[in-house]
Amino acid sequence: MRLYSDEWIAAFNEAVAELEPDPDVSFRLRQIVDDGPAGTVRVTLVAHEGRVTMTREEAREPAREEASGDAPVPDATISVQFDDAVALARGELDPSGLLAAGRVRVRGNLSVLVRGQSLLAAAASRLGPLSEQTTP
Repeated sequence: MRLYSDEWIAAFNEAVAELEPDPDVSFRLRQIVDDGPAGTVRVTLVAHEGRVTMTREEAREPAREEASGDAPVPDATISVQFDDAVALARGELDPSGLLAAGRVRVRGNLSVLVRGQSLLAAAASRLGPLSEQTTP
């Protein structure tokens, strides 16, 4: 399954549907993935009211996005190259190692990542079959 395809996102959402995150943990985390087969891809992971979902965003001009105000502003944004995103999704790379190596850029409220760390780890633990099926 191609990373961040509609099919992949549906499988991700199904895999994390039964997570029971702390209802007080709420965040919007945008991931910008550059240099993929379809160019730049943006996905948003939302934790809200005890539910976790991922959606893919339509490509937009950054200046237009800021001015339009119609998309909710993420708490934090992570930028990564497509090859690294695929390796992360397949469990072949460690996110902290990529961050330490400067291959991941993080902007925004970094405390969101700290607050959501246990939730993100729980989500990752449910992605075994999806990780094995993920292709570039």
